[in-house]
Amino acid sequence: MKKLDKYILYFIFYIPLILLFGYFFYQVCFGERREELIIDRDLNEGFNGNVDSLYQDKRNHNVKICIISNGYRYEIPPLWESKIEKGDSLIKKRGSLKLSIYKRNKKNITLDYQDIYKRSLISP
Repeated sequence: MKKLDKYILYFIFYIPLILLFGYFFYQVCFGERREELIIDRDLNEGFNGNVDSLYQDKRNHNVKICIISNGYRYEIPPLWESKIEKGDSLIKKRGSLKLSIYKRNKKNITLDYQDIYKRSLISP
């Protein structure tokens, strides 16, 4: 095998591995933490409407999903599953960490995502 062929093979096999490990190292050291991604996801979520139906999504770790009247699918955090029922009205404003629930019996409940973060040791 010629010397040039060896360099080409090294380039084809080793450079992608070096780039892959470099990318992984960069993400671990300088990328956003998992907790920050979860908080950003919750802050960017916004919806409102009545709960049309509730079901357990077996393909997604049996997470409870509520379908809102405008077609939005909301994944209910496990701590809140017992608080949301069919017919309730939900309001979650974008940029806020609070979910307002208006019950049919005129009772209002406000749930805060920060309570979930405290329970799972995620600090906002």
